[in-house]
Amino acid sequence: MCKRSLLSHLIVLSMFFLTLIGSSIPPLAGETVFNHREFSMTLPDGWTTREIPSNFEKEVIAWLKSEKIAGTSIMVFLYKGWRYNYNSVRIGALKTIAASYPKGQEMLKKPEKIKTDTGLTAVTEFWRGAVDAGGQTVFLETPMGILETKAGWVLMLGFTPSASGPPLEEDFLKMIKSAQ
Repeated sequence: MCKRSLLSHLIVLSMFFLTLIGSSIPPLAGETVFNHREFSMTLPDGWTTREIPSNFEKEVIAWLKSEKIAGTSIMVFLYKGWRYNYNSVRIGALKTIAASYPKGQEMLKKPEKIKTDTGLTAVTEFWRGAVDAGGQTVFLETPMGILETKAGWVLMLGFTPSASGPPLEEDFLKMIKSAQ
């Protein structure tokens, strides 16, 4: 049997500590991490959390606002318990979208499965809806993302003016992919 040298033990120990240190390094400048119990995700540069108003549903765990994309926000919901599954969360999300856009809504992109950086599967869809604003019809876009995590079923719904749809889509996908 071959004995390991002290040097090989030091190399293995050094690699272990470097791994620990590397995992505790904060995200790139401008990015922050949102944590809620057993769920977390990285927020791209320019995104902040806001205090959740008392009139929001109890399942809302985050209200995110973009400082870079005017009029843009994302609501993050967490559904826990045996009665929730992908279909029940999606139906609730579609009802919220329908209620948000009383002048009608349309699907811009069909459901698409994507993998997060940690191997979870998320399903995203993109919607557009019409609302009255000052006597005019205004179109807004809403990305929707659903994924199952250790914490429960996470639903993300974004809201932005149609002109800002592509930048929101990019940031939304970054957030979904970073979820764990």
